[in-house]
Amino acid sequence: MLDDLVRDGLRGGFLFALPRSAAERLLAQAVRISVPTGSLIYRDEESARVIVVVSGLLRVFLSSADGRQVTVRYARSGDVAGLALVVGGPAPMSIQAMTGSSVLALHVDTLRSLLASDPGVARACAEELTRQLYRALDDVSEQAFLSVRQRVVRHLLDLASPGEGPHLLVHVSQQELADAVGSVREVVTRTLHQLRDDGLVETARDEIVLLDLVRLSEEAGVHGRWAVERSSPDRRQSEPDQSTEAAEAETPSSSQLTRGASRHRRSRS
Repeated sequence: MLDDLVRDGLRGGFLFALPRSAAERLLAQAVRISVPTGSLIYRDEESARVIVVVSGLLRVFLSSADGRQVTVRYARSGDVAGLALVVGGPAPMSIQAMTGSSVLALHVDTLRSLLASDPGVARACAEELTRQLYRALDDVSEQAFLSVRQRVVRHLLDLASPGEGPHLLVHVSQQELADAVGSVREVVTRTLHQLRDDGLVETARDEIVLLDLVRLSEEAGVHGRWAVERSSPDRRQSEPDQSTEAAEAETPSSSQLTRGASRHRRSRS
């Protein structure tokens, strides 16, 4: 069944970090679901759900009593959402599809049984939860130390995907972007206008075109971290030669810039 996922284009990620026998057992009981854009896959305080993304983009978010939201992480192909619910029980978080998505709902009781009996599963889950914790700490530091403009640019790089032309696109509403950076729509709208006036982006309804990835990366303070693609998510490929990496980082091609935004996303996801 893992081989079937590879043929579907899913390589690496949470399931591939598990012992193969455990992953196959989970997949044998998993339910594959097609989720339309905007649908909630999990609402806070429901029974635990563990979701592995096959394709598409999910967001995990918190809601306040007055209805405001803040996005705490994104989940893409290969990522798992809801793993903490298996260990800690219900939590005040929700999971929503930002694009049409295909996901696997894992059997929660089976995963709990494997956690208790298989050290390899326990280690893989601990590593995944640690990675998510470090990402959350990174987000806290961003909220404390970065300007709204820097936070907006970082999230644009996080969400960027190839378009039909030479530039990367971000399909997101201004309200969703405000939720992601912990601000309000009016401030984010003003920030996008400034980025547009500076020639860094173009804006349309629920779509933002990234015109200059180099300058945007410098705005976000990540220049040099994403200019060359790192290894694939399953970490089976070797790292690039250091001398080649250094040379490419100095003069990135347009294709490297496209891959670079993807690398920045993976380093933060």
